[in-house]
Amino acid sequence: MSRGQEQRRLLPAYLATGSSDASLPGTVDTLTALRAKGLPLASYHTTAHQRVVAIVTDGSLTPVEIAGYLGLPVSVCLVLAEQLVSDGLLQASVPTPDALAPSRAGAPSKELMEEVLSGLQSLLAA
Repeated sequence: MSRGQEQRRLLPAYLATGSSDASLPGTVDTLTALRAKGLPLASYHTTAHQRVVAIVTDGSLTPVEIAGYLGLPVSVCLVLAEQLVSDGLLQASVPTPDALAPSRAGAPSKELMEEVLSGLQSLLAA
């Protein structure tokens, strides 16, 4: 580094979670939509927890999007999200693709059945 540049202190990313223990159950994955419930944070929550809650206050984001906005590794955002969901501060929901949503009659959608048929036909051709 040159003399005029400031040297940045490197810290392990897991310190953003406030814990070195990442043994929470895996209810949040990279595509889980997270939304703040509007409850106040506890005193033991870190600045990273506060930033995650602030970024999802006005809408839903996935842990991957949160990681991009906050400049944190995705693995750290997954741990933060797990902690906040278990503390009741975030609501987690897995989005269902339209093709997998049942139709009004309770049967699979036409698009899903066409994809299954196409996959079966390609298996027969191979």
